[in-house]
Amino acid sequence: MENPPSSHKNLIVYQKAKTLTIDVINYFANAKLDRVSEILIKQLIRAVSSIGANIAEGYGRHYSKSYHQFLGIARGSSFEADYWLEIILETNKFDEQIIKKFKDTNEELIKILTTLMKNTS
Repeated sequence: MENPPSSHKNLIVYQKAKTLTIDVINYFANAKLDRVSEILIKQLIRAVSSIGANIAEGYGRHYSKSYHQFLGIARGSSFEADYWLEIILETNKFDEQIIKKFKDTNEELIKILTTLMKNTS
């Protein structure tokens, strides 16, 4: 990696992934969920939390091939999160505007991760 930030915590993509995770957790924390919704939300939280975790882990490897691989895993998790957000949106059980906001943020993460992967290959 050429001239990397001093910490993964300084990466915009990491900060956005972390914020999305916290926002998703906070939004659903006090929601009364039926069994199916609870399963969907748990899957969403696993996927969004995996994005930032994989960015951090890849950054910590200090090798561009490993970093690239973990960016790919983070990107895959972001695509998974997009799937869960689509399902949650289409069930019409939650505030459409908030879910769309999560979806927009996640789509931004996909774009950033795609660019980072192109620049680290």
